[in-house]
Amino acid sequence: MKNLLYSTTFIILLVSGISYGQQQGVYSNFLMNNYYYNPAIAGSTPSSELNLGVRKQWVGFEGSPFILNASFQGSIKNRGKIGLGGSILSENVGITNRLGIYINYAQHFRLFKDVKLGLGVRPGFMQYSAKLYKAILADEDDKTLTGNTYSGSAFDVDMGFNVYSPKFFFMASFNNILRDAIRFAPYNSNLTMHINVIAGYNIKFPKKKFELQPSLMLKYSKPVPLQLCAMLKATYNDMVWVGLLMRTNDAVGISAGAKIKDQLWISYSYDYTLGRLIGYQTGSHEIGLSILINNKKKSLSEKDEELNNSIMDSNKKNIK
Repeated sequence: MKNLLYSTTFIILLVSGISYGQQQGVYSNFLMNNYYYNPAIAGSTPSSELNLGVRKQWVGFEGSPFILNASFQGSIKNRGKIGLGGSILSENVGITNRLGIYINYAQHFRLFKDVKLGLGVRPGFMQYSAKLYKAILADEDDKTLTGNTYSGSAFDVDMGFNVYSPKFFFMASFNNILRDAIRFAPYNSNLTMHINVIAGYNIKFPKKKFELQPSLMLKYSKPVPLQLCAMLKATYNDMVWVGLLMRTNDAVGISAGAKIKDQLWISYSYDYTLGRLIGYQTGSHEIGLSILINNKKKSLSEKDEELNNSIMDSNKKNIK
């Protein structure tokens, strides 16, 4: 009876923990992983992109989060600009795992000459599982949880918008807006909605070989307090970049990336937790890979715009 009561209590706490603790991962390099947060990104980039990301959080701390993410997004033209995409992710925290499969649709509109608006929606199916036999128990002779694996599923939708131009970007996403229930029969627990806001500005220096990009990300998910992540990224010749980042009440870190053969970007990020886990872990590591696929030819208007910009640059040089 004691073991049964303990097991029931454990499952209830486990399901509640999944509901609040394992619904959306954390990426230090949120700029390279903005599609992970916001479906409106699909179709906003000049090329289609295949992105692969892996993050190991709090290395040295047993059961710490581990994220694998693969996604593809690109655009097609049908009157307006349409973005399509899909993603698969796997997130492990302790004895729990979340496997998600998503499809993505986005529509883009021109607001002004160089400013566009993207609206995106991303339905997805999530499978949750908990391997109870991996739990570390105070009573090692308690066999109640031995061999047990609980699983549950949920369906939900992400929505977002993205206002962007060559000079700036401002986007917000609302994840798990339906707050569907995770069904661990006979225990259910609802998903929590996440709100993410990302904004940044591109500062170009003479000859366009150096670019500075300050950016901010706000994350909110009740009952977790609002979190701010600030990043300063410096890019040289559109080939290599380095960045510094800080998350309030959490961590500081660095990141770097390089372009290989025009169609391949690789990045690495490291952050160190300054909170209550300090001394119990050696930091978090993150690796990203982006493959660019130039799948569209430039339109006549785009070619004319490039020609006009080239003529203007030439005239400026002659004036100097």
